[in-house]
Amino acid sequence: MACTVAVETEIDRHYAAQLAQLADEEPALRETIAQFQAEELEHKATALDLGAEQAVAYPLLSGMIRAGCRLAIRLSERL
Repeated sequence: MACTVAVETEIDRHYAAQLAQLADEEPALRETIAQFQAEELEHKATALDLGAEQAVAYPLLSGMIRAGCRLAIRLSERL
């Protein structure tokens, strides 16, 4: 569950940045991204409800996973 929270946190940030970049353009794409974002936030909420933050070394584990996710997102934006 700790991994889910970390991944979903970064995916949420990525989707938020995409929505901000689109502004009022591409309404259909904005709607799709917003729907995906909402689904990811549901996953995060479920993981938190199931005790993700009680994982051993949660802050360290979460930080490492989030850093990996940010790196993967940056790489995918450049490819």
